Amino acid sequence: MSETDILTAQFISAYTYLNKHSNIKLSDEIKLKLYGTYKAATIGNCNTPKPSLLDFRGRAKWDSWNELGDISKEEAKQRYTDILEQANVGWSRDHVDNDENSSDADDSDKIDNETMDTPRDRWTYVSTFKALLSSFMVIKVALSTHIYSEILAISGDDMFSYVKQGKSSEISGILESGEANVNAKDNQGLSLLHWACDRGHLDVVKLLIEKGADINILSDGNETPLHYACISEHFDCASYLYKNGANILLKDEDGLTAFEHCSIEFKNSIIQE
Repeated sequence: MSETDILTAQFISAYTYLNKHSNIKLSDEIKLKLYGTYKAATIGNCNTPKPSLLDFRGRAKWDSWNELGDISKEEAKQRYTDILEQANVGWSRDHVDNDENSSDADDSDKIDNETMDTPRDRWTYVSTFKALLSSFMVIKVALSTHIYSEILAISGDDMFSYVKQGKSSEISGILESGEANVNAKDNQGLSLLHWACDRGHLDVVKLLIEKGADINILSDGNETPLHYACISEHFDCASYLYKNGANILLKDEDGLTAFEHCSIEFKNSIIQE
């Protein structure tokens, strides 16, 4: 067998072992590393949109995969087996069972064992965010009390529900009927425009502003919609807000402007566009 074949056999063995022993207890940090390297080994570079800022679990998993950059599939397989072997859970590359390697690993999230799949108190993910997320504001928002509270259970015809889903026609109909306040806020202190920017729905952002939404409306944490567009790195939304007069000097409760929560490249691209 070539070195590549051996590495692949070890990778499949490690993956198979982990799924056959679902009672293995691993830290969230290790599971996220396994998730990221598994995705890189089987698919390649991260090719999915960044989850919403409020999708804590999905955002952590996405970051774990995305931070691997242009890593090759071979190197990802090597890292995956290294991580599992160093976790001391009973698997070793020196004892690869050829029978285990007869089936290929499919592209799934099976490495997410009970700890990742079971709803838990979101505070348990704080240490993982600190280790994996480079953006200070992401951590700040994750720790924020009003963001950590459960999202309201809202009815299907609720404006906030439509905004989060990006349903422009439904939103337009409700606003034209006069049944909703375009600058209304939910119990988290977020406006419709904040949510549209967080989810990256540019068409909804445009619609809300056209219907009179305050482009500089503040959340309970003094964040503007531009803050949320920059935090979530939704370039089109941030660019639209900037071009339509969003105040870039407004500061949140931590004393930071929207552009102080994004990279220099992101900021320059918006200003220079």
